[in-house]
Amino acid sequence: MVDELIKLGKRYSRFLGMMPAGAYWEATYKGGLLAARMNGRPVGYALFRLPRNNQIALSHLCVSSDVRRSGVARALVNGIRSRHSSRLGIRAKCRDDYNLNPMWEALGFQARGTAIGRGKDRSRMTVWWLDHGHEDLFSFLAEPEQLSSEPDLLEAAPDLDILMDLHHTEAEDTSDQRSHVLLADHLDGRLRLVVTNGLFRALAHLSEVQRISVEELASHYPRRVAATAEAEAVFAQLVQASASTGWRLSSEEEGDLWQVAEAVASDVGVLLTWDDELRERFTSLQRTVPALASFHVLDPDHLVTHLDEVARAWAYQPARLQGSDYDQIRAGADDEPQLLEFLDANSGETRDELRGLLRRLAREEVPRYLIRTGDEPPVACYAAYLDGQVLRVPLLRTAGHQLSDTIARQLLWLLRRDAREHGARVIDISDRHVGGVLCRALTSDPFHHHGDHWYAWVIPVCGGSHDIGRASDEARRLVNVGPGPLLHPALPPHAAIEVERSLWPAKLTDSQLPHYVVPIQPRWSGDLLGYPIQLTTRPVELSLGREQVYYRADDARLTAPARVLWRVSQGRHTSAEIIGTSFLDAIDIDTPSRLHAALKQYGVLDLQMLEKLANGRPTIQALRFSDTEIFRRPISTSTYDKLRERHGGPKAFYGPQPVKPELFAALYRRGTA
Repeated sequence: MVDELIKLGKRYSRFLGMMPAGAYWEATYKGGLLAARMNGRPVGYALFRLPRNNQIALSHLCVSSDVRRSGVARALVNGIRSRHSSRLGIRAKCRDDYNLNPMWEALGFQARGTAIGRGKDRSRMTVWWLDHGHEDLFSFLAEPEQLSSEPDLLEAAPDLDILMDLHHTEAEDTSDQRSHVLLADHLDGRLRLVVTNGLFRALAHLSEVQRISVEELASHYPRRVAATAEAEAVFAQLVQASASTGWRLSSEEEGDLWQVAEAVASDVGVLLTWDDELRERFTSLQRTVPALASFHVLDPDHLVTHLDEVARAWAYQPARLQGSDYDQIRAGADDEPQLLEFLDANSGETRDELRGLLRRLAREEVPRYLIRTGDEPPVACYAAYLDGQVLRVPLLRTAGHQLSDTIARQLLWLLRRDAREHGARVIDISDRHVGGVLCRALTSDPFHHHGDHWYAWVIPVCGGSHDIGRASDEARRLVNVGPGPLLHPALPPHAAIEVERSLWPAKLTDSQLPHYVVPIQPRWSGDLLGYPIQLTTRPVELSLGREQVYYRADDARLTAPARVLWRVSQGRHTSAEIIGTSFLDAIDIDTPSRLHAALKQYGVLDLQMLEKLANGRPTIQALRFSDTEIFRRPISTSTYDKLRERHGGPKAFYGPQPVKPELFAALYRRGTA
């Protein structure tokens, strides 16, 4: 069946865009390929993804020409909706010159924005949206650009051969056309092609005419420029690692290593190449050069097939921060030169404007902070002060760094926790030059964009939808923003989690979100949750990942999405306690090797330990959880028993156990009092 659908997609690739065969198989594995048959014959398919923004992203909607107008497209769309009705809706993009607007409208889609195609002609596209009836819950969906983008945007640098392929238009030359998978419109908002100085280093062997031609092609893409010293340092490590394996470098191979070094130093996630030999050698270098830990050298087919995993691994790397030593340092007068390094020249900000802001904040005694480790340059800065029940943030920046996306998300988490700690009900970020990395993080957090401000509502209410809705409206009035969306009881799990994420630390007690108590051994809770405190240094503010993974034996007692309470079992130096709560975002069941390959950046166990955990069974379970709150007052067994007698609940925890919302609310209120 899948082979037949691949052939069908190739038949209409002029309209759908090129798609590697591997992408169909990967979608099949993830439940993202839906087929339509008539009399046993495949006549159409829908290829779609389930991104983290709780939408459904429709990549292909394909119907054979001989059965069009017979309801196949509607059946496919309805099939997706019935399977994923708890998600917010279906997003699709289509070129306007295909003249398919009446079809999308007939299927119930509405035009919600515009985009520009990825091809050379830069054709205009419409962003189409089919709502699942949850829109009144999510005011942030009113921004069309938030429908057309996703949080994990990956930047990739094509090598010289691929760059030339992308501008080759002779369709009969299939070897050149193969790179055109990178131009498919469904990659808009997910993949950005850029060029680095490594490309220009590779031009030395070309004639002057060829160099001018390549430079003209490169001008169509954003250019990422690394600090010379940093690129040279990475290149030196690559050369040293090559020499240790006996690899004698030719001038062309040195050029390849320069492309890797410049991309790594420029904070670009992937170098794209069809050179099999370079990819094989990179794999051996990656084992010995730490700077390559999260970098990839891939061919376009593999990148497109596994784009979500590669982008997420690059954008969010908590394992890189675990065990590091990032500090939050209050900046003084002598630190102004370091703060000025956060100038956002790309948005037109001048050095005098930033200096004026910094000095005004100093005069008004607004605390300014640098995030840094050791003697390294700062990776982020911010300024914040309490204004009644509003935490004002006039300065918020991240530096160009391999961990920029991770740091941005941790910084927003830090602001949310600070606001809650100091009784603020609103976070008001008024910095107009936060930059693209932080904009992506703010959109996915989600903060709400109004005018030149980004707002987050901090609602410390554990109660029903009416109570939380009223508290949210009171917070919005503090900054003269209109009332929020109407909240209803019995929200489905996906919708409830999105509301709670938007209004954190709000906890809805009248939704359909299930609750569980999950036992965890102290040695794992110390690494993942920071409790109990470990003897080794563990940074408090930045090293705690927003998203993490807990591996356990495969069973069917848990469902996701859900909310979990973590119960640390008794150890040599610890008593059994319920110590915090997290969102349970997803449950992945697979072989240890496949789970490790996909999720290693989220957890602390290596492949050998996962195989030991499997204990001969073919699969294990990966619990993907996020936004962990550690209780101020861990709940002892005796306290739990008293609350259990009042509200009902399990007596023992030999594995995950479901609990009623009433018991969860009582435990949460006690733990956060």
